[in-house]
Amino acid sequence: MTKRILFVDDEPRILEGLERLLFSCADGWDMSFAPGGQAAIDVLEQQSFDVLVTDMRMPGIDGPALLRYAQARHPNLVRIVLSGHTEFEVALRTMPIAHQFLCKPCDAKTLMDVLERAVNLQRLVTDEVVRGLVGSIVDLPARPRVYSELTMALSDDNVPVDRVVGIIEQDVGISSKVLHLVNSAFFSPKRPIMNVRAAVVRLGMNTLRHLVLSIEVFHGSNKVTSDFSMDAESRHALHVGAVARKLLERGAADDAFLAGMLHDVGTLLLATKLPEYFASVQSEARASGRSATEVELELRGVTHAEIGAYLLGLWGMPYPIVEAVANHHSVDRNRGRGWSIATAVQVANLLVREASDHDDAAASALDDGMLSALGVDLDLERWRTFAAGISTE
Repeated sequence: MTKRILFVDDEPRILEGLERLLFSCADGWDMSFAPGGQAAIDVLEQQSFDVLVTDMRMPGIDGPALLRYAQARHPNLVRIVLSGHTEFEVALRTMPIAHQFLCKPCDAKTLMDVLERAVNLQRLVTDEVVRGLVGSIVDLPARPRVYSELTMALSDDNVPVDRVVGIIEQDVGISSKVLHLVNSAFFSPKRPIMNVRAAVVRLGMNTLRHLVLSIEVFHGSNKVTSDFSMDAESRHALHVGAVARKLLERGAADDAFLAGMLHDVGTLLLATKLPEYFASVQSEARASGRSATEVELELRGVTHAEIGAYLLGLWGMPYPIVEAVANHHSVDRNRGRGWSIATAVQVANLLVREASDHDDAAASALDDGMLSALGVDLDLERWRTFAAGISTE
């Protein structure tokens, strides 16, 4: 199906350059170009689009105003900022309403990769069912601000440590949580770490970035239904991330940790943005003795796993992480793949559920041939002991 992309910039030469840049390699794309914010709104009132790419600084209706309009009127539209370096940090601080940010000048490959991910995101999950449900959430969360700033800073291999520390210290809650986690058994410090700078050095940049994203996701979601415990969900996420990282310690350990931390972000989204639906799922699951995943699939044809993957795709998370989140309840999708980020997260989730919640269904899944179906070899009793130890942290 053809995907429609709307580019917005008040400088005609920029739009002409984008059209030339993308013309020869945009098979299956229907591209439109609007010379400013008002022109873009006029087009959006008449036509539907899948992706919006806009400049920030424009006369009249500028980028932030256009994005706020798009967020309110077209919430399922992927919102991307393509703007100059001078406005980039201001955009991150003042405008948590874009899913991704790109700097001008943007090379062709980077722009193509981001747009390809945006227009193909729906193919990873289910289709109109997911888009319809996520689209019904008017204030779909934007990519977390501190994480975005940190990602931008870390794109420079020579970024000073003090610059990274300054970003973390913008938020007292995130700073304190980083210090709490770096001093926990998950990271086994030889001596207590008392300041953010020491935590940055101890964790390393990639682990730190992953931690900040997961912390900020939970930190920024303070309105929840009574059927949902933010503390319990946060602990579960951390435990799954820790086990998944250990399972892949000779492979993509950092990515497995992040995927484990974010595997239930769809549950968080439902609990905070669609609380009545979330409560109905929990009530039916308790009454019928089925899992929430089974009830979600029955009621809406889509589960929190696909919804979470859709959101992370909008945020520009790497494909293996998005895939792992989408598939963390599905043996069929992961069948025969051997150890990967997706299978590590699926196995870690079951180990933690069995250890911390005494979940008989999780135990049965592990015992009844699931590991063989996934194509993984595991000393199950040893890993059960490890997960039980993690779950007491």
